[in-house]
Amino acid sequence: MPRKYFIKTYGCQMNEADSVRLAGVLESAGYQNIGGSGYQSADIVLVNTCCVRRHAEDVALQYVASLKGLKKKNPEMIIGVCGCVAAEPGVDILKRFQHVDLVLGPNEAEKLREFLKPLTPFSPSPLVRGKGKYKGEGGEFVTIMRGCDNFCSYCIVPYVRGREVSRPIDEVLEEVGRKIEQGAKRMTLLGQSINSYKYGLANLMRAMGPAAERRGSQSEEPRHSVSGSELVQFLTSHPRDMSDEIIEAVAELPYVAKEFMLPLQSGDDEILQKMNRGYNLDHYRGRIKKIRELMPHARISTDILVGFPGETEEQFQNTLKAIEEIKFNEVHMFAYSSRPGTPAAQLLDQLPEKVIKDRLQQLISHVHRLVA
Repeated sequence: MPRKYFIKTYGCQMNEADSVRLAGVLESAGYQNIGGSGYQSADIVLVNTCCVRRHAEDVALQYVASLKGLKKKNPEMIIGVCGCVAAEPGVDILKRFQHVDLVLGPNEAEKLREFLKPLTPFSPSPLVRGKGKYKGEGGEFVTIMRGCDNFCSYCIVPYVRGREVSRPIDEVLEEVGRKIEQGAKRMTLLGQSINSYKYGLANLMRAMGPAAERRGSQSEEPRHSVSGSELVQFLTSHPRDMSDEIIEAVAELPYVAKEFMLPLQSGDDEILQKMNRGYNLDHYRGRIKKIRELMPHARISTDILVGFPGETEEQFQNTLKAIEEIKFNEVHMFAYSSRPGTPAAQLLDQLPEKVIKDRLQQLISHVHRLVA
């Protein structure tokens, strides 16, 4: 009987992509995905964690703690903690959770292979992606770069995922072609700050033309179908690096979705400076104007973070005004949470938890009124 695996994933699309790689390693070792309903009888359970916000970390670690009972019932079960929390400075997973057998940071799928080698033989042609849910919602993930060099003052990502490393264009195109052969209809290019891709995001998108034609020749959808013509979208962009060249490429290329995830974070210039975001509101407005001039119907979504240390009521209101002015299609809303080791955590003017929660609720109500 084949061995079974289960992966619980928390966090962003980068974590989802990492789970795909982990699933590929497990499947090349002969494991089968058991699915969420049967995880209690899995031979190996991996928890892929996120620590960008305290709540996300707490939820993931609560789940890890809940597996202690399963380990007691089945001592042979392998339990692994993966992802950002595993690499977070000052967090010792093995010391805190003695029922955990394996700890893997981001981008360490090959360490899982080394761990499993004494336990099971690997197929001569390892799978490059997982099956089932790990194909991604509506498409495939293609990670074109890892890490982050931005060091926003509130963000722990550069400390747990490392500095930026971009994959060569030819390597990305090879993976894209392989996924098309496997039946992929649409792909999401991933990077923490994808428009700082070393070899040029616009260059990569233009180089995907032949792959788009090949996918189009295989598609049963009508040639004029919008969903049929779009091969690729990308996440997540940094406003500072959203160049005219990238915007123009998205506008010109029919196989690129007219969608932009462009986190604003705050509508106040002083807060943006304290966040070390590298742009002001006028620069952001300029990027939005450029996008809408070339693509009036482009879909633009954003992230907003409220309660940053020292944020005044006036600065919070500036953020609400910016949201109303820009008219986003979608707003992802978050409350600031202090992350140990980041510059923002050292600031003395941390806001009371009640103020942060109240502002988040005001933000949610404000956004709901705008989109109602």
